[in-house]
Amino acid sequence: MRRRTFGRTGGLLSALLLCVAGIPASAGPGAQDGSSVRAYFFGDSLMNGTGSSPRRPVMARVAAARLGWDVEVDAWGGTGYTTTGRSPGYLDRLKRPGALAGSYDVVLLEGGTNDARVRSTPEQVQAAVREVVAHVRDRQPTAAIVLMGAYDPPPPGRVDPHRATVDEAIEAVADSLGLPFFSPISGGWTQGQPPAFLHPDRLHPSTRGYGVMGSRLAEELAALDLG
Repeated sequence: MRRRTFGRTGGLLSALLLCVAGIPASAGPGAQDGSSVRAYFFGDSLMNGTGSSPRRPVMARVAAARLGWDVEVDAWGGTGYTTTGRSPGYLDRLKRPGALAGSYDVVLLEGGTNDARVRSTPEQVQAAVREVVAHVRDRQPTAAIVLMGAYDPPPPGRVDPHRATVDEAIEAVADSLGLPFFSPISGGWTQGQPPAFLHPDRLHPSTRGYGVMGSRLAEELAALDLG
């Protein structure tokens, strides 16, 4: 499990990452005076920054810098709400010692991509998401819980139908529980992006791609007025 913490105190590093990503440090929805906002960003390889170089997790770092939040990242590649065995599922990860150990204002749960990869059904995904949300609510009763859906790399081609189905299943749970939801798929985060957006594995974003993702993540969170 990879857990990183950073925030406004890492200004130079954040600014360097923003420049690498091709995004001005002052760009975006505006730096809010939100240094007291503590957030826990939980997810898979996308949140971990697999494919970026030399530093990870770029997406979360960029979003933290733009929002002015103090963000702790708990991300592990190959995992999801329904993954089991070799890759522990989200609920098992969140029950491990050290997970959700602090006190947070916002808990962001990013996922769904790997649930589509293992062909989980919408019903399986929804049941697992509900369990995870219930656990987070029990551990962090005052935190705002936000769900971030699945990711699909830029075209050519249409969105993977399995990922779209999982994305819709997570959104349905968010709606039923009254939780904010957004996703790279439904939000079109990767549409129209150049080849440089992707890592050579043709799945994960490059450092530049994660910079774009971090910008969109910050815009979505700022629009929710969470702090």
